[in-house]
Amino acid sequence: MHARTRTCRRRAGARRLYRAAARIPGVVLVDDSVDAAGRHGVAIARTDETDGARTEWICDRGTYTYLGERTVQTRDAEGIEAGAVWGRTAVTDRAVVDAVKQRPAGLGDVPPSA
Repeated sequence: MHARTRTCRRRAGARRLYRAAARIPGVVLVDDSVDAAGRHGVAIARTDETDGARTEWICDRGTYTYLGERTVQTRDAEGIEAGAVWGRTAVTDRAVVDAVKQRPAGLGDVPPSA
């Protein structure tokens, strides 16, 4: 099987997965979300009704690769104004290693997290 065919099938599968997730009660699709690195993507999101915080899982619009997440306040609560982005992450590197807690080459002497 050609690599491009496998990639297209994976994209189609990921696209179906995200659309299915958006059918879960309380989960919505967000057409444009931005991760901590400033990359735009599509997200699936769910709002915590107790505090109004919406967590968005952001994916690349074309490949559906996970980019990161952000948390957006949907209503004024506990001193946080509606619309405030108060949490962001971004996946900037990916690597494969041979063992648990092994660090990929080139990441320096940073100890693995526990």
